[in-house]
Amino acid sequence: MKNLFIFLSLMMMFVLTACGGNKYNDAIDDVINQYKEYKGDDTRINVSRANSIVRVYDGGKYIQFAFYMPDDSSRELTTFKYYEKLGDEYKEMSDMPGNGENDRLGLSKKTPDYEEAKGKETKLEE
Repeated sequence: MKNLFIFLSLMMMFVLTACGGNKYNDAIDDVINQYKEYKGDDTRINVSRANSIVRVYDGGKYIQFAFYMPDDSSRELTTFKYYEKLGDEYKEMSDMPGNGENDRLGLSKKTPDYEEAKGKETKLEE
């Protein structure tokens, strides 16, 4: 009975989270899942949205993200990954800086349309 209660509680939280999200939820989940499939299980980094920093630019055309490293690491974040929407799907972009600065598209100079850290929306200054 206890397991049933825990399962139902988790399912309810999942449903409520899915309903109350932002318009970029599906796109963010898509690029993180693509990266997770590419990376596979051979990693010590928690590859999940709850362990990432995500920025969305140009109305969802570009998504930039990195994952937080474990506490025993000398760095706070992994290298940044960039994805571009081409048609109906997102493709990883090559030749982009891992530190998230001075990219060839000038995204680092723009204010993101949406940003989240560890699964929670970050309030952006307008």
